[in-house]
Amino acid sequence: MSLFTRQRLFILFVALTNLTLAILLTLNGHPGIPLGVIGVALLPLAWLAGRNPAKASLSQHDGDSYAG
Repeated sequence: MSLFTRQRLFILFVALTNLTLAILLTLNGHPGIPLGVIGVALLPLAWLAGRNPAKASLSQHDGDSYAG
């Protein structure tokens, strides 16, 4: 299993866990909306993780970005 697949699955797991906790908290009368918002925000990130790794970051051929 490639690194990008593992990243997608992990982000998807965290998103679904947040959504599940949000639903359970809301059903029990607690404020679960913030967890739901985080879960929904992570879903597109799981889709985009590793989608096009060659263009996902800045140019890595220019050397160290911290070099002065």
